Amino acid sequence: MSVLTDRASLARAFYRLTATSADSPALTEWDVSTLEALYQFLQYGAWDAQAWLIDGGLADRWVSAYTLLSWSGTDSSDGGKYQALPSDFLRLAGDDYRSAIRNPATGLRWGKEVDFPDRWSVRGRHYWLQDENLWIARAAQTNGAKVLDYHHKLATLADGTTVDFPSEHRSLIVAYAADRAMGDSWLPGGMEMQAKITANLKKLQREAHRRIRRTSGPRKMRNAQRTGATHWMT
Repeated sequence: MSVLTDRASLARAFYRLTATSADSPALTEWDVSTLEALYQFLQYGAWDAQAWLIDGGLADRWVSAYTLLSWSGTDSSDGGKYQALPSDFLRLAGDDYRSAIRNPATGLRWGKEVDFPDRWSVRGRHYWLQDENLWIARAAQTNGAKVLDYHHKLATLADGTTVDFPSEHRSLIVAYAADRAMGDSWLPGGMEMQAKITANLKKLQREAHRRIRRTSGPRKMRNAQRTGATHWMT
């Protein structure tokens, strides 16, 4: 059985949850494009749900690799070097233990992420995000290509195109879309509908949280991964 496979089926689920329809007076009386508004809520709902699942531990989903080749800027004038992030960038696929930058041939991780305010206090093998760019610190050498592992943002939803989302969690897209719609005046139902939408979102979050863990054993403490003793990117 196919479950909420594309934008059209997600839209029908949204209508069921919010007690609306494509020609609902609650929508049309505001002289807005019903489908345009609905599709916007569903798209942002998909991104909200995606980010929540990644935060919740679904770290192996939506991961892409981006080759880092040509750096701009100089240490003297810019305080480091930078490259533009990929257009579908959502967030880094790394953590305090594992850098998001690696050698593509050996898999050896390079560097450590630092917070943006700390960028002036580090040198060498450190990186951070600033605006739409990935930066490396002063004195970080750029010998050879490196790869950035990152979570890519879900593509724009479309009718007839299967959404790249775990089937068991797709109801979260609708739940987040409805949660965003509560901020608009056209959504009918008042406080009762708002309470229903909020309760539905929390219920689905609890269910997803239980399902995210797919390993059988307890989570183990890890030692920080060794990234090397010099500031050279090798």
